[in-house]
Amino acid sequence: MENIALTTRKVADIEGEFVLPDYQRGYRWTNDEIKLLLNDIYENGNKPYCLQPIVVKKRENGKYELIDGQQRLTTIYLIYKYLQSKFGSVYTPPFSLSYETREKSGAFLENIEIERRNENIDFFFIAQAYEYIRDYFELDADGNPTKLKPGRLTMLNEYFENQVSVIWYEVDSQEDGIALFERLNIGKIPLTSSELVKALFMRDSSKDEISHRQEEISLQWDSMENSLRESSFWNFLTNEKPSTYPTRIDLILDIISGKDQNTREKYHTFFHFDNRIKELKEAEEEFPLIRLWAEIYHVYLTLREWYLNHEFYHKIGYLINAGYKTISELYQVWRGKDTDPLPKDKFLQEIDKMIRDSIELMDREELDVLSYTADNEKIRNVLLLFNVETERRMDEKKRRFPFDKHKDSFWSLEHIHAQHSVGLETNDKIHTWIKAHLKLLKSGAFGEHSELITRMDAFVEELENSANVSNARKRLQEMQTEANRIFTPGDTVDKDETYRDNIANLALLDTGQNAALSNYVFDAKRDIIIGYDKEGKYIPICTKMVFFKYYSPTDATLHFWGESDRSHYMESIHEIIKPYYKTSTKFNNENNDTEESSTE
Repeated sequence: MENIALTTRKVADIEGEFVLPDYQRGYRWTNDEIKLLLNDIYENGNKPYCLQPIVVKKRENGKYELIDGQQRLTTIYLIYKYLQSKFGSVYTPPFSLSYETREKSGAFLENIEIERRNENIDFFFIAQAYEYIRDYFELDADGNPTKLKPGRLTMLNEYFENQVSVIWYEVDSQEDGIALFERLNIGKIPLTSSELVKALFMRDSSKDEISHRQEEISLQWDSMENSLRESSFWNFLTNEKPSTYPTRIDLILDIISGKDQNTREKYHTFFHFDNRIKELKEAEEEFPLIRLWAEIYHVYLTLREWYLNHEFYHKIGYLINAGYKTISELYQVWRGKDTDPLPKDKFLQEIDKMIRDSIELMDREELDVLSYTADNEKIRNVLLLFNVETERRMDEKKRRFPFDKHKDSFWSLEHIHAQHSVGLETNDKIHTWIKAHLKLLKSGAFGEHSELITRMDAFVEELENSANVSNARKRLQEMQTEANRIFTPGDTVDKDETYRDNIANLALLDTGQNAALSNYVFDAKRDIIIGYDKEGKYIPICTKMVFFKYYSPTDATLHFWGESDRSHYMESIHEIIKPYYKTSTKFNNENNDTEESSTE
C-alpha cells in the first residue's frame, strides 16, 4: 500500500456514501456485539474512545468502497436511525450505506419495517439489531418497559460528536479491495496497532517530512519485528503467548503508550501515537515524526540491551516470569519521574528491591518454615529465583537461564520424596506406580524383599490381564505401606510427616511429563528424571541437582532423600537467595559484581 490516508475521525464527522461490495456478506452482528459497543461507549464516558478501523477505498464516482468495518458502521447507522425516530431529522445519519448487488437491503436499511424481517436474511439481522437498540434504551434489566430518558440519548450523540472516534484507513484507489478484505476478514488477521502506527510514518502526508528516512525506518521496523520473534528474547520480555501479538512490535508500542492489561480499548496504542503526532505538530516541533520514531527505536534498543546484559537478563527475567512485574512496568521504573532515566546502579537497586518484595522473606528462619499447604505461591517464587540465580552465577556468568524452555512446560511444586498415593484412582495409574517401585526393589539397592516382590509381580500381572481387578486400591495401599518404609531413609521413617510439606522436600517439576510423578518416592523419581535428561528434555537446573545429589554430602546414598540431604539443600537455597531477604541491607560482593552497560 503505497498511498494511505490514515487519520482518526469523530463518529459525527463520518460523511459520504459507503458501498458494500458483493464480496462481503451482509450485516450479521448479534445483540451481544451491539450491547458491548453501547456499554463501552457509556462506560468510557467523557474520555476519548477509539473504535476499530474503517478501511475504505475511494472510487472514481466519489463513493467509498467499504472494505472493512461494515458491522461497526452499520450499527452506528442504526443507532442514528433510532435517534432520528425519537428526535427528528436533526439526528439523520451523516452518511449512507448501499449494497452493490442487494438493492433491497439498502432500501430496507434506510426505511426499517420490522414486520418484513423474515423476507430475507439481511432484513432479519438489520431488524433484530434495530429492535435491540430500541430495547436497550426503552426496557429495564428485567425486560420491562421503562421511562425513556432523553438525556441519555442526547448524551450518546454528544459522545459521537466529541469523544468517540473511528480509525479512518483509506487505501490507494489501485489497491485490490478483495485481497485486502480476505486478509482482514477471511484470514482473521485484523489490522494491529503497529500496522496502523507504521502507516502514520508511511502515509502521503508524512512523505515530505521523512522522505529521506522512509526506507531506513522501514528496514529498522522489520529488523525489530524479526528480533522480537526470537524465542529467547520474546520470553525474556513477556509471559504473553506469541499469538496474543500477531505483530510483536506492538509490545514496544504498548510500553510507550502506557497500555496495560486492563485497557478495554483495542486501539489504545494507535490512538496514543496519533495524538502525539498532532500534539507535536501543534507545538511546532521540528520533524515530529523523526522524533517519535527515535523514541520507538530507543525503547527497543534499551530492551535489547537489558536482554544482552547478564545481570539484567536474569533479574528482570525472573520478575516477569514470576508474574510480579511486566516489562512495561519495569520500563516505567527505569524511566523514573525525571527527564533522565535512572543510572544503572540505581535501577539495579530498584530491581533488587522488587525481587525482595516478590519473595517476602525476612531471614533464614522464615525460609525454613515455608510450607506447601500455607505458602505455595511464595515457595514457587523462591524456587524459581533459586533456579534463575543459580544459572546466573554459574560458569563465570557464561550460562543463561532458558526462560523460553521454562515457559514450554507447566511447573508445579512437587515433593522430592512422597509417601502417599494421592491421585492413584485408576488401575492404569496403580499399575504404573507398582511397576516403577517394583523395579527399585528388584535392583537390590534396598536389600532382600522377595516376599513383597512376589506379591507385587502377581498384582502387576492381574492388572495387565484384567480390566476389573478386585480391591485394587486397598491392595495398593497395603503394598505401598510396606514399600514406603523400605524406600524412606531410616532417619525419617519414624518421624512425624511435617517435613513432607516443608520447602526442604519440594522442587519444581513439570507435571505434564508425568502426571503421577508426585506419588513416587525419591529413587523412582530420580530414575525417571535421569531418563528425561538422557532424552534431552528440559529440567530446571536446581531440580536436576537435587535428584543427581549435587547438594548432598559426598557420602550420601543415591537412593534416599533423608534429613542430611534436606539440610544441605536448604543451606544451598539460603546461600543463593539470602541477598534478597528483607533484612539484607547490602549485597555480597558477588551479587554486586555486574558487567559494564551503557544502559544509563
